[in-house]
Amino acid sequence: MLHSWLKEYILLAFRIDKLCRKSGDYFIDSYFGPEDLSEIVKEEKNISVLIESAIKLKQILPEQNFEKQRCEFLKKQVQAMEMATRILNHENISLKQQVKSCLDIDIKWVPEGHFEHGIELFKEGLPGKGDLLNRFNNWNKRNEYSFTNTEQKKDIISLGIGEVRKRTKKIIELPQDEETSLEIVSGKKFGAANWYQGNYRSLVQFNADLPLNLFYLLNLASHELYPGHHTEFCMKEMNLLNNPEQQIYFIISPQLVISEGIAEIAFDMIFTPEEAAKWMIENIYKKLNIKTDDVNLAYLIRAIRMNSLDQIAGNVAIMLNDGCSQEQVKKYIKKFTLQSEVMINHVMNNLKKSIFKKIYAFSYFHGKNIIQNLLDKSGNKMVKFKRLLIEQVYPSSLV
Repeated sequence: MLHSWLKEYILLAFRIDKLCRKSGDYFIDSYFGPEDLSEIVKEEKNISVLIESAIKLKQILPEQNFEKQRCEFLKKQVQAMEMATRILNHENISLKQQVKSCLDIDIKWVPEGHFEHGIELFKEGLPGKGDLLNRFNNWNKRNEYSFTNTEQKKDIISLGIGEVRKRTKKIIELPQDEETSLEIVSGKKFGAANWYQGNYRSLVQFNADLPLNLFYLLNLASHELYPGHHTEFCMKEMNLLNNPEQQIYFIISPQLVISEGIAEIAFDMIFTPEEAAKWMIENIYKKLNIKTDDVNLAYLIRAIRMNSLDQIAGNVAIMLNDGCSQEQVKKYIKKFTLQSEVMINHVMNNLKKSIFKKIYAFSYFHGKNIIQNLLDKSGNKMVKFKRLLIEQVYPSSLV
């Protein structure tokens, strides 16, 4: 029988999610627990006193006699739910406090020097004369391959997924029956997303409305699947069977920061930039007759891992919150990511439309930074990475 406190915890999350979905947003990313809990909330006509429910859950948590680390994890998660309800209630709360309560991190402006270093790597990777932006756009056009049909596109994506899975299995003992399925979808806010469905299975979707850039394939596959999101969910389901709270995943929570940090680091656990470049040339670029002998692919991989849209998203959220104009923000994104108008507009629209996306934006850089700092300390990196995949941790517990 489900613990009564955990039952109320899950019900509160579904009630928050129900309110979010009325405005086209969502709070729960995945759930694979008892179906009757979600059905209870579906049948409820009126949802109120959510803030009071969150406060009560937090107050009586110490009485539940959970193990200390688990109790602290749940406390941080409930704190995120309380803040989410306050945001939905249109309370006047600073972005700094929203992020602190929801994600368990302090927001910081990422210095331009970080992204300027990435631009230097782009220059090294794209030798030649003329404007760097034009050189990058020309390189991007080569990577936006025109597939003859959806199945051909799925075959190439599956090739990348197969490689990251093979490399991950060499370092992590995955559940024997884990598997993923792939869909090409449209009308979505994301470029690619993984939806964990329980029982060691995930559905990964790629957005057909955005160009599939071959250059980002291994990054996406490692982030979303192996050894990123799918791997983390599988390992935690296998190792935390007695913790029903692991069956539900909120999109703004301390849990999110750890998950995105793991996913952002995932690529580096199975590839060096040189190894990834070699595999891409031999298995993708040559197969599709795409020229690569005039670029330094390893430098370009290093550059996009520093100056991705996800890594700059926190600064963008701060700019929008501070009242910068749309043109100022778009110019800033283009300067440091070199991305197309299509991709920049996609990011801007997400940040403006979703009540929680400005908070979510901070999870990528800060999550990666927290995990990277942990791995860089003395000790075996792989041992520490594996622990992150199976333990309930939250950002302030790792700082």
